[in-house]
Amino acid sequence: MKRVFVNINFDPHQIAESSGRLLEFTNVYGAKAHQTQRSGPIPGSIPSIKDVEDLLQKSQKINDALVRIKEVVNTQTAAIAEQQKDSNQQMANGYGPEANGYPPPDETKGAGGFAGPDPKKRRGRAAPPGRCHSCNRAETPEWRRGPDGARTLCNACGLRKFSH
Repeated sequence: MKRVFVNINFDPHQIAESSGRLLEFTNVYGAKAHQTQRSGPIPGSIPSIKDVEDLLQKSQKINDALVRIKEVVNTQTAAIAEQQKDSNQQMANGYGPEANGYPPPDETKGAGGFAGPDPKKRRGRAAPPGRCHSCNRAETPEWRRGPDGARTLCNACGLRKFSH
């Protein structure tokens, strides 16, 4: 799956710091405006032009950063949609996961349990072992279950184990 990484090119602390400064300004001058609402403005109750211009610059930086984030989100959303479209086309043309002998990941999940019974899995016979784990014999008429698992003992060793 192709991944798209785009550099947003902004300091995340910039938004937090600028937003914090805007909130602080709003709280301070909002409280002062509320206190002087009936008496009218007094010299310390209104912000300076420099403070207002500083806040405008900070809000512009926040706006610019959010616009860049929006562009990244749009780019990545389009890339994801393109990947899904390519995947659908590959599956329609026989190049999907089924073509390699593997089922698609979505179809293998949720098949058991309450969604419906899993088909019973058939166990094939275990491959014959190379040698008996007890006597090191390679050929025997029948392989027996030993302490190491199925088909690990020759017929003679398996019978000897169960007779004692």
